[in-house]
Amino acid sequence: AAKTPVSLLQELYVKKGINPKYDLIQIEGAIHEPTFKYRVSVGELVAMGSGQSKKKAKHAAAKAVLDKIWGGHCSTLLENIDDGIPGNPVGNLQELCISHRWAPPSYVLEGENGLPHEREFVITCVVENHQEIGVGKSKKLAKRQAAYRMQMKLKDTPIELPNQGGLEDEDEEVALKDPCLDYFQLLREISAEQKFDATYVDIEEKTHSGRYQCLLTMSLTPIAVVCGSGSSYEEAQKEAAFSALHYLKLMTKK
Repeated sequence: AAKTPVSLLQELYVKKGINPKYDLIQIEGAIHEPTFKYRVSVGELVAMGSGQSKKKAKHAAAKAVLDKIWGGHCSTLLENIDDGIPGNPVGNLQELCISHRWAPPSYVLEGENGLPHEREFVITCVVENHQEIGVGKSKKLAKRQAAYRMQMKLKDTPIELPNQGGLEDEDEEVALKDPCLDYFQLLREISAEQKFDATYVDIEEKTHSGRYQCLLTMSLTPIAVVCGSGSSYEEAQKEAAFSALHYLKLMTKK
């Protein structure tokens, strides 16, 4: 069966008791089109990889190590997705939901049809009160199609996040914007309590209006990424921390 570079590298070294280590080195580019750069270390081998998502960057880094091992002849062992859908629709939909402060997408396997050698999977993607169905020869392809259809729908349809708490939500929003509140400290306390990491990454490129930019990654399941901008990197980080707190507040209401 075809494998991804990350899974192939993992299988190659797991019997040796070695786990590949991936480190996020840099994030470049515009805030809406970031390029991630990862370094992977496994044994004495080290390689770098870049991509428009963290997943793609990790795969690129893993493939670079495999190329060193096999002299660049590992493509036939790697997974090849050719479903006519560009890019990574699952990741793109996740980022779209985060940017609009919606709950993360959920996917439900509705059924499996066909003969064993001609299986067809049906998966439903749900975002807020919207649903889209994807069909494919594998669960992964069905999920990609459902995510892509949902992404296209949300791009063309104005959607407002339902207000589940009325005035209570407004009061909480005002409290969260209290100028005396230390967003950094509050986020540190929550991350320590909930056992996840919050990582700030300053973006070198400024916005069109000259504002500094920062991405904040939270190692949740799924991983959450928010952004902030300001007149300085500190202000950008502060806004990112505020966005992270707001995101966490929305998630706890689900």
